[in-house]
Amino acid sequence: MNERNGIEHFDESTEKTVICKSCGADYAANIPNCPYCGTMNLPVAEDEYMDKLESVRSDLENLGDLAARKGKAHMKALYRRLLIIAAVLALAIAVGFGVHLSRERAEAKTDKAEYLWQREFFPQLDACYDAGDYDALRALYEEGSADGHYVWQYKRRAFCEYLVSLNCAEASLREVERGSGDLAVLFTDEFELYRLERENSLSAEERELLEEMRAPLLNDFAARFPMTDEEFAEFRRMLDRDGFVPFAEAERFLKEKGMI
Repeated sequence: MNERNGIEHFDESTEKTVICKSCGADYAANIPNCPYCGTMNLPVAEDEYMDKLESVRSDLENLGDLAARKGKAHMKALYRRLLIIAAVLALAIAVGFGVHLSRERAEAKTDKAEYLWQREFFPQLDACYDAGDYDALRALYEEGSADGHYVWQYKRRAFCEYLVSLNCAEASLREVERGSGDLAVLFTDEFELYRLERENSLSAEERELLEEMRAPLLNDFAARFPMTDEEFAEFRRMLDRDGFVPFAEAERFLKEKGMI
């Protein structure tokens, strides 16, 4: 089936984004806080606070015009309210920036430690890759990820993640062959390889190598889980929509086919 073996590419968005220093999420550059962890996006947050202060300042300047139409008592009350608003806003800004600066200092220490770790660790990954020791490469990559390091910044991230997925699928296949595995897990693990083949950061040499490595698993998938072109296309649409095949959908399909 040409669709199974073909390589498709996603369109890259042209929207300007930033990467959160706390959680690593990628989000629109024009919002003041990370939508995932709440970390302040300082340039945008500062502009927002300044706009609010400018609004208060403008209201204070307009008091002279209002004086001609309002009584002195009313104007004094309004003036006091505006001063209170300005004071509260200034306090909020001071607290917000104080917390932000404290977080920035902590992040700076973390970033430095991460930078030093990467300088030592990434050359080890390169050495495994150059030597063709892909089991060691995968194990080191998984170790760094489990320890909470930013392994996704490694230049061969896509290749390493493919190795991790291959290893998971191979482990699931071994368990099924021993009679202790879950067919739905094997289905989702093996179908994951179809998603990873779309990764456009893989080199031609890496694609060729990975095609050889995944061939036994995809052959097993085709033989073990026969499906029509329409059924296969539906699962590919799930990959496009969700980025993965939901376990529940895999289980439903296998039950309908009488496989489980």
